[in-house]
Amino acid sequence: MTASTSTATTHPALRPAQEVPEEVALRVTGQLPQELRGTLYRNGPGRWEGGGFVARHAFDGDGLVSKFVIDGGAVRFQSRYVRTPKFLAEEAGRGGGVRGMGNQRPGGVLGNVGRYPADSANTHAIVQADRLLALSDVGRPWEIDLDDLTTRGSCDFDGKLPMLSRFSPHPRLDPVTGELFNFGVDLAPRLAAGLPIGLRCYRVDRAGRLHIEATVPLAHAHIQHDFAITERYFVFVLAPIVLDPIKAMLGLSTAEGATTYRPDIGTKIVLVPRHGGKRREIDCPPLMYVHINNAFEDRGDVVVDLVRYDDYREFFDPARDFRTPSIVGGYASRLRVSRADKVTIADFSDQRTEMPQHDQRRTSSPYRYGYHATLDSRPDSSNRISKIDTETGRHWEHVFEPGDAVGEPIFVPRSATAAEDDGWLLTAVYLAAENRSALVVLDARDPSRAPIAVAATDHHFFPGFHGSFTDRVAVPRY
Repeated sequence: MTASTSTATTHPALRPAQEVPEEVALRVTGQLPQELRGTLYRNGPGRWEGGGFVARHAFDGDGLVSKFVIDGGAVRFQSRYVRTPKFLAEEAGRGGGVRGMGNQRPGGVLGNVGRYPADSANTHAIVQADRLLALSDVGRPWEIDLDDLTTRGSCDFDGKLPMLSRFSPHPRLDPVTGELFNFGVDLAPRLAAGLPIGLRCYRVDRAGRLHIEATVPLAHAHIQHDFAITERYFVFVLAPIVLDPIKAMLGLSTAEGATTYRPDIGTKIVLVPRHGGKRREIDCPPLMYVHINNAFEDRGDVVVDLVRYDDYREFFDPARDFRTPSIVGGYASRLRVSRADKVTIADFSDQRTEMPQHDQRRTSSPYRYGYHATLDSRPDSSNRISKIDTETGRHWEHVFEPGDAVGEPIFVPRSATAAEDDGWLLTAVYLAAENRSALVVLDARDPSRAPIAVAATDHHFFPGFHGSFTDRVAVPRY
């Protein structure tokens, strides 16, 4: 593994992570519940430098997929980098020729014209139809072996995913039908054909077959990271964060440099029927957000819970200057669209959080509890996992030691029929005092209590961006 280091990397969690190619048993402090059984998959940048490439944006780090296998009160761990062309170029010492979200290739305009930012496959890991997919904003899915995490290759759903189309890193699983819903923004092919930029709506059935349910024409190339589903709709909240496609595609700027916040165009909410029909489009004042927690229908209204920012720079500046200590986070908020297309928004909390999660059994349905993480890399900061009661506003907080870096909290129910918060929160944490990472298990009913169990690795890695839990127990291969 070749990877250079940088004196600019200030937080130790950002140092290059070594992959763990074979499963190892972890030392567990506390006692894991016998009912907790399955596999937690995580994905996030494991290194930002290698083979001549030095990332200038947090999203340009190489995807490291990890798994924690929980079975019989024990935990096994494994991690591997996704073998994208970018990763392989860096391994071969050709990283200096990689174009990223924040990096240009040598050669000026001619060296960058017509080139998309390289895919790092570093944002999410999700299981559906017995297939593990590693996803990012700029690429197509990468299929990863469920058991040994080797890279099987790029996934185009048997040719059904249109060429050059994207597949967002935030698909939504319908807990009732088992279908996976997602979207992708088509840019270059449609511009070349003289067509408007198109937002494609995808449905992947239980057998893993992809279907295109609709294409929504867009007046602008929105940087669309997330969406949601309700029982009847694909739900898009199109924030006024837009890419200048000509500037980016002609190589005049990095993709990050070609992206601007345009409050003058406002925010557009688009509701696309899941089963066909006319879409609804609602204009409202500019709203800055990155992540959605959940959405549902309430007596004719459409409700969307998301993390709202006062200023777009509160997210985009730290993402670009990720080696500089900072806090990233907005406010847990509820957006409501009435039958008459009136839009209102109200905050649940004045605490800045991110990485919102909920009980996945309630995706697209009314729910009560949200789970959030704080992302603060400032010296001596204490990060926390928060539970928010959306009905009463009550908060619970688990506070970690100063310097610890905390990943998103994944809720696992005690049983298929357990109450909404009757289960556990699983989160990957970088333990600053020990310079290693661990799986921390909290009681979801009261996360403020001491951890139920901590399974520590002998290595460190960045806690990652997103992941998912499956009750399938990954089988070790040696």
